[in-house]
Amino acid sequence: MAGRTSSSVGVGIWIAFLSVLSLGMLITAMIFFGNARKAQRDLQNAEAQAAEILKPGEGNLDDVRRLISTAASSKPSRSLAKYLIDSQQQTMEKVTGSRNDSFDAFSKKLAQIKGADTAPLLQLLRDRDAQIASLTDANAKAEADRKTALADKQAEVDRVKSIQDRHQATVDALNKDVGQYKTDVEKYRSEVADLRAKMDAQVAQIEQEARQRESELRSRADKLQEDNLVLQAQVQTLRGERNKDVFKGQPEYALVDARIVGINAAENQATISIGRRQKASIGMPFSVYADAGSLRPDDNGMYPRGKAGLEIINVDENSSTCRILWETKGNPVVAGDVAANPLYDPNKTYKFLAFGNFDANGDGVSTAGERADIRALIEAWGGQIVDDLTGDVDFLVLGERPLLPPRPDASAPIEVMQEYIRRDKDVQRYDRLRQQAEATSIPILNENRLYTLLGRERLSVALDR
Repeated sequence: MAGRTSSSVGVGIWIAFLSVLSLGMLITAMIFFGNARKAQRDLQNAEAQAAEILKPGEGNLDDVRRLISTAASSKPSRSLAKYLIDSQQQTMEKVTGSRNDSFDAFSKKLAQIKGADTAPLLQLLRDRDAQIASLTDANAKAEADRKTALADKQAEVDRVKSIQDRHQATVDALNKDVGQYKTDVEKYRSEVADLRAKMDAQVAQIEQEARQRESELRSRADKLQEDNLVLQAQVQTLRGERNKDVFKGQPEYALVDARIVGINAAENQATISIGRRQKASIGMPFSVYADAGSLRPDDNGMYPRGKAGLEIINVDENSSTCRILWETKGNPVVAGDVAANPLYDPNKTYKFLAFGNFDANGDGVSTAGERADIRALIEAWGGQIVDDLTGDVDFLVLGERPLLPPRPDASAPIEVMQEYIRRDKDVQRYDRLRQQAEATSIPILNENRLYTLLGRERLSVALDR
């Protein structure tokens, strides 16, 4: 009973031990299976990570094997990825200065460098080094030139200082001379003041004598003017007697001055046989007679009244057109009638004196130079030009009065003063000629009346037409 119990206990123990052992083996197997599955997953993850770093087949490339060998032989030995990371960081640190820069960041920085897109970086660095070396040499040369220039500047400063010293010495000497000159000037000024006082006294005396002389001359001028008026009256009387003698006692045939050569009854005009060549002029009047016998004076010396009156309105070379002013009723003007003007004499040479400013060219500006054109016109007509207003002058032709500019001061050039004196003399002569002609009853013609007398038109009027 006792032995059976012990065996049963041992068997039970053994069974329990086996049960525990089986359970432990089951647990161990389960643990091993779990670890195997975890290892399998880790292997798959490792293979995926390795594929991200190195694609299948790329491990056999020569460049990759060389990099792996270089990484394995480096100290400390590193993996290919670690070797590449360290190499990139070292490269970036040397190139950009930051170990954390990526290749993209490096590319962006590299793009900012001029020429990096067409040349390698090392070539750019070598070119930049060459440029820096060239600039360094140029800077060294510029520095040498600067030192040379500073030396030249200092030399120039020294030279200028020497010149200034000499100039100052000269100025001091001149100031000394100026002081002496001032003393002399003050002395001369005092002497000049004394001389001016004496000259002022002399000038006052001369002015007083001049006033007295002027008073005497004025008295003489008044006396001469009175005598002149008396002489002018005598000349006027003599001219009247002379004219009376000239136009009295002529034979009848001498009074026939022209013949009527044409009639324009519609225009109330007649054409006579004298013109510019015979000294006919616009405005000249004529009396018309049937023949020369009708011009015979009566016992009292009076000539009969004509059958008509004419006035020249247009002058040609050898004929003139006349307006019929009046005519006797029933006895009209006909071709063949004769015309006479007792004051007209084509054979007489009239004397003219022309003075003043004229506008012979019709430009609207009167000048003294165009006086020669007026004289030439009178001489071409047959008149005679004289320079003095004597008793036998027939006409005084006056243009515009010469202009007298303001009197120049004493400091003006001698030429200006001489021109003023010449113009002043012209003005005085112009006024004197007018006064003499009016006093002696010499006819005064302006430019327009002269053209009328000569039977010509004013140039400006002809141009307007």
